[in-house]
Amino acid sequence: MIYIGCGVIMFVIGVIWLIAPSPNPNRIYGYMSYLASVNEASYKYAQKVARNYFMLFGIIQFLLGVVIHLLHWDRYFLIWLLTFYLFILAPIIMTEKKLQSFLRARHELPHDYIEPDKIKHTKVKGFKDK
Repeated sequence: MIYIGCGVIMFVIGVIWLIAPSPNPNRIYGYMSYLASVNEASYKYAQKVARNYFMLFGIIQFLLGVVIHLLHWDRYFLIWLLTFYLFILAPIIMTEKKLQSFLRARHELPHDYIEPDKIKHTKVKGFKDK
């Protein structure tokens, strides 16, 4: 049931962003990230991509929840509880990847941007990494 509920919520958020997209960058309504706030074109692109991914993953999650319920696999609630968040993270990760390629193609990727996958931690003496 958690897949059904979360899928419906994600789909409704995507539909709301389709009907009434955020006109300007703000932290309360719409998709906002560092890459989305680079310029107006990246913000509009981020809104479009995020809404499509939210609707897509909402439908997938809802259908998966219906299949789980029809097959009477509801009793494996712990598995569904530990995996449903992946469907919440997927649209965010995919939107950021699309934004990176969009900005890189337009040569507008910020010079101080570091891809999260390429961060290297070095051990230092004490409690903090550098």
